[in-house]
Amino acid sequence: MDEATKKKIDDWIKKEGRNTYGDPKDTVYAGGNPLFDERSAQMKDRYEYILSKHPELKQDK
Repeated sequence: MDEATKKKIDDWIKKEGRNTYGDPKDTVYAGGNPLFDERSAQMKDRYEYILSKHPELKQDK
């Protein structure tokens, strides 16, 4: 993922008052973190997680 898209996401999080994962501030996660995929036992990329929920944030090329 390019740096411009990451910056756009970080700016959006700050502007909208979201948590680190792009969700409302008061969101509680089972296991404490939405990035852990229990099916694969892998960690997802934070930015990919946010884009999967908010595809409108994808940087236009």
